[in-house]
Amino acid sequence: ISATKFLSLPAEDIKNVKGTSLPFSRNVVCIDLEGPDLTDLSFIDLPGIIQNAEPDIVKLVEDIVISNIKGNTIILVALPMTDDIENQKALRLAQEEDSAGKRTIGVLTKPDQLALTSTKARASWIEVLEGRHHPLTHGYYCTRQPDDAERADGITPADARAAESKFFKTTTPWSKTACPERLGTSNLVGALSEHLTHLINDLSILRLPNFHQEAARLYQECSDHLEAFPPAIEGDPANYMMGLVAELCRTVDQFVRGGVEASALIQRNREAFTQFKHDIRATAPNFRPFTIAAASTSKGFKNALDDGEDEGTEEGLRTLSLGEPFFLDDMRKHIQRSVTRELPNSVPFVSKVVLINSFQKSWSTSATRCAEQIRNTMSIFLHDYIQHFVRHGSLQGFLTVAVNELSAKHYAQCLARIQEHLEMEQEPFTQNSHYLETCKEKWLAYYKDARAGQSATRSAKRARTDSVHPESQAGTPIFKFTGAAPASSHNSNSSAAATLPPAPFGFGKGPASVAQNPAKGAFGSIHGTTAAAPTKPGATSASPASATAAVGATTSLSPTSRSGGNATPSPSVTATPPREQESVVETTLSVLAGLAKLGYTVTEDDLAKLLPSDEYEEELHVMAEVRGYFQVAYKRMIDNIPSLLDHIFVKAVAKNLQTFLITKLGIGSTDSKDRLAMYLEEDPRVVAQRAELAARKKRLETVEVELQTFCL
Repeated sequence: ISATKFLSLPAEDIKNVKGTSLPFSRNVVCIDLEGPDLTDLSFIDLPGIIQNAEPDIVKLVEDIVISNIKGNTIILVALPMTDDIENQKALRLAQEEDSAGKRTIGVLTKPDQLALTSTKARASWIEVLEGRHHPLTHGYYCTRQPDDAERADGITPADARAAESKFFKTTTPWSKTACPERLGTSNLVGALSEHLTHLINDLSILRLPNFHQEAARLYQECSDHLEAFPPAIEGDPANYMMGLVAELCRTVDQFVRGGVEASALIQRNREAFTQFKHDIRATAPNFRPFTIAAASTSKGFKNALDDGEDEGTEEGLRTLSLGEPFFLDDMRKHIQRSVTRELPNSVPFVSKVVLINSFQKSWSTSATRCAEQIRNTMSIFLHDYIQHFVRHGSLQGFLTVAVNELSAKHYAQCLARIQEHLEMEQEPFTQNSHYLETCKEKWLAYYKDARAGQSATRSAKRARTDSVHPESQAGTPIFKFTGAAPASSHNSNSSAAATLPPAPFGFGKGPASVAQNPAKGAFGSIHGTTAAAPTKPGATSASPASATAAVGATTSLSPTSRSGGNATPSPSVTATPPREQESVVETTLSVLAGLAKLGYTVTEDDLAKLLPSDEYEEELHVMAEVRGYFQVAYKRMIDNIPSLLDHIFVKAVAKNLQTFLITKLGIGSTDSKDRLAMYLEEDPRVVAQRAELAARKKRLETVEVELQTFCL
């Protein structure tokens, strides 16, 4: 039953209301009586102390009584004469709270219910009334109130007082008591007025100087509590609702744009984007430039260049590749299975497409997972802010449903665009050909270095080279010349190779013409082998000067066969001892300096291209090209997917939120006033508490004025 309906029910209907009710409650029923002849007085009717009930009910009643008889109240202890005074706990509780007895008055009730034959009980109560037993400072009074039959007949207050006076005058032992001034309600009221006056005077002497401070303190507390409540809604509901919607949208837009005080949403999204980046990077092809038979050699192989362009463990990646190792043997079989109508020595394009699609298999899952994280973060943020509308329960529920609908709409659109992007990625394509070629060349050199046993020394050499010439940059000449490069005479029968430092790269037997005339090459005889030098554009012959090549690892070449063809060199590796690293660096510098003097722009990374032709040259090129294309596609993905989520979902929700809510609420329509007023309804308890505090504040303001009037 609602509170409004309950208050309008007749007494008989209230008695017949079915349901579970508490026997006692801390709630207070307040009845305010106002009139010109009424005294400004508060009277609190407390429940009687009970004994035969559940322990928690007994304790509840006692706590209610004790909490209300503290302080400066006058305590009227009603003592029914139908029970012995020793059995009535109310008097003991009053004495505990008012040990001096200055505020306690005993009131003996129901004298008419003592039987005429109960002479002993009557005599005992007369002794209490006259102060011989259980005395109180202000004594006891005895009253006789109308019984149920008299109240049912509608007895008036005047008739009740007349019946009471007649009873005490005609009924013994009351008619013969020595203190007739303590009989009757009129005498009790007069005594109460006198005691109340004395109590106020006593308190005034002690406390009136502090009343002004106390009133000011209570006024401030009341004002603070009232300010904690939102102000009552006044004016047109449409204007008020428009203000709420605008405030919500401003806050959302602020967090979507980001700022010093509004960075939480973007920071959470950046965490999701970073995880997405790591997930995509972990799908990099795990190519190993080794045969399965030499798989043990690849244990220290790192599937990253660590050059700042290809992210590795230095950039915080926990996993460089989740895929199984893919060796040269696997690549050869894959190419052979893909051959259809291609010309000899041509790698089918479809074989590369299959490899590219293989590392893209999990991209859809990673993109969807990232999108779900962004959606959940956005949803949590929006719902947390909607909690600020708890004052308007109906509006809060409406906003929750509306925001979910708008978010779902833009999220679906964003997922569709992401799916389109993923489908486009399945068809290899790029116009960023320079970047693709650069990546391919880097990976081809890296694979060849690893194949030749240089992976363990290249990074160390580069670090030392940079320390010698910190002004150098990758991909540009790194030498300055102050004199001619070291040179030595070249002779096909020379044994000068025995006096050279270990060579960083080994070369197989070159063409016969080069072997017979070493002066035609850029390098002299190295460990009994020669290598053809890169041809300088426009040059017809090489300079007679030659550079001395340093050795980072020596290689011996042995003939192998591939598909019945001619013998092709296959390198075996001997690692360079650490003590020779400094010599490796200086010799490498000398070699590159000599090439630069001859007019060749060569970097350290280019030296790997001078390695002899490998029997797995074709497979290495496919590995390098696919790995290079992964770098191109990977860079696109980690930028495009977060951009789509940010633009089509996050920013789109913030951009369209205000228009969407205004349309849903129907602000401005002809019938919007009542509907908006319903959304803006507050919790009745909040309304009641605010009204109570406002009324109390007004009363305290009146007290302040009266105290100032009396110059207190």
